[in-house]
Amino acid sequence: MDKDVIGKALANIRAKSNNGMPTETYRVTINFHPDRYTSKGQPLLLSIAKDGELKSQFETKTSNGGLTAFEGGDRWLWEQKVFDGAYDLAPMRHRPKYGAVNFRHYSEGAAPRFGSAFFTLKPHVLKRTTYCYPDSFFEPDDFAVTETLTTLIDKARLSSTDRLDDYIEAHIHGTLSLKDDVECVVLDPIFRATVIEQYALELGVPIQWHNGYELSIETMRQYLDYRGMPFVELAQELAQDGIINAQLLGLAVTSKRYDEQDIKKIWHYLARFGYRV
Repeated sequence: MDKDVIGKALANIRAKSNNGMPTETYRVTINFHPDRYTSKGQPLLLSIAKDGELKSQFETKTSNGGLTAFEGGDRWLWEQKVFDGAYDLAPMRHRPKYGAVNFRHYSEGAAPRFGSAFFTLKPHVLKRTTYCYPDSFFEPDDFAVTETLTTLIDKARLSSTDRLDDYIEAHIHGTLSLKDDVECVVLDPIFRATVIEQYALELGVPIQWHNGYELSIETMRQYLDYRGMPFVELAQELAQDGIINAQLLGLAVTSKRYDEQDIKKIWHYLARFGYRV
């Protein structure tokens, strides 16, 4: 059944696509926050290691984006429309997992809006991946499969959108196995020699490190309109020596019980203005 469902979903997107063969192989990355917990209170990385695979938000009931992955929710209705009902009767584990095409070769992953860490998927996964631009939240009209991806890349390159929205959404259909489908996990160096690195070792995939995120409150104040003064003030509460980083924001959610949606807005500041180039 899995192959039939995937085949139907891919065929539907192929029919919506315009021609445009890529001239190079692009990688799909899945950004996430590695220091969060599952809905059952288990460290996220340990849960992934135990499962041996990456799951969709329909299964995990968690997300760094919208929380509408349930029957009749916005995510469910969008997938019903776009994939022509291919997943309506399928088990939740068959539903697509969401990532982004790293067509600009960003070292922090294609879509840092969704987290400080990311998984890089192996090239063979592209055979069962579909794409849209912009993000599905905006209900886009432009779709592609890997063979027609160039049309979306050309459109994205001409866009002047904000960096946090500057990605082509990818939908990976079928199971995503750590062993077979994940090339590596890439972490912020703020988590070196911490329990997060220990948890990451349990995944059984290579660990790499990007340049890291760090942002001063002084710099945040230069962009008050980006997410708003209340979030800059909240960031000042959380800062150490006037600085915020991914670890401090994670602790604000997991240990200090700050509202996760508020912390997400501060993360947007850090992701947008705080990456160490």
